[in-house]
Amino acid sequence: RKNALEQAYLDAIRHLPVSLAPSPEEHLAILEILLQIDHLFRGLKPNVRNAFLLSRLEGLTYPEIAVRLGVSLRTVETYMAEALRHILTVPRA
Repeated sequence: RKNALEQAYLDAIRHLPVSLAPSPEEHLAILEILLQIDHLFRGLKPNVRNAFLLSRLEGLTYPEIAVRLGVSLRTVETYMAEALRHILTVPRA
């Protein structure tokens, strides 16, 4: 899992201009953060994870998430509560 995550990160930065490429120290720090995020999301159902990411990364409202995922507003509220509960109770690595 760690190798797949690192490979996805390397693929994402491969086409950056040299001036924007992270230093070796930044690379390690970014990879560590990505691994921590992966650890937090491990075990979440895909729709729960997707709802959380749509809310936090894309800034979508719950009604917008409901439309995007094809579920009810109440389901999105349930997904978000489940995601937050999970994230807050996951043992830190």
